[in-house]
Amino acid sequence: MTRILLAAVGVLLVCGTVPARLGWSSSVVISGSMSPLVEAGDVVVTAPVGGSPLREGRVIRFHDPRRPGRYVLHRIVRVAGDGRLVTKGDANRIADATPVPAETVTGVWRLRVPYLGLPVLWWIEGGYRRLVVTAPALLVPLLWWLWSRSRRSDRRPS
Repeated sequence: MTRILLAAVGVLLVCGTVPARLGWSSSVVISGSMSPLVEAGDVVVTAPVGGSPLREGRVIRFHDPRRPGRYVLHRIVRVAGDGRLVTKGDANRIADATPVPAETVTGVWRLRVPYLGLPVLWWIEGGYRRLVVTAPALLVPLLWWLWSRSRRSDRRPS
């Protein structure tokens, strides 16, 4: 059990630090506009645009033109003649009203981590009851494991 937990912590550390070193960033999805590819409560990881061509079909993260300080994760459905990007959420019926200037793109979608962002989503939506139930459900097994581990080490001869 200890090895499994240590391995899980190690994997989480590597998965958290390596992408950051590469300039990748993560964010919690708060709407279902990209369903079924990405669901509300998932964490998405995006890589810098760099030399990646911004072409039709690519999923990008960009500054929300209607809400400063927020981001949108949508798919490019067309590149307009002036170079602006026409985007659309996979679950939406029509394309976004405002084409996106390429310079507002902050990243290209690389990875989805399902459910990891649910506590953040619940907090944003005011779902405090879910947090109150989930936190102890996660903490109690962890504390029990730590307590049983310390008891085992106390019993071992020095």
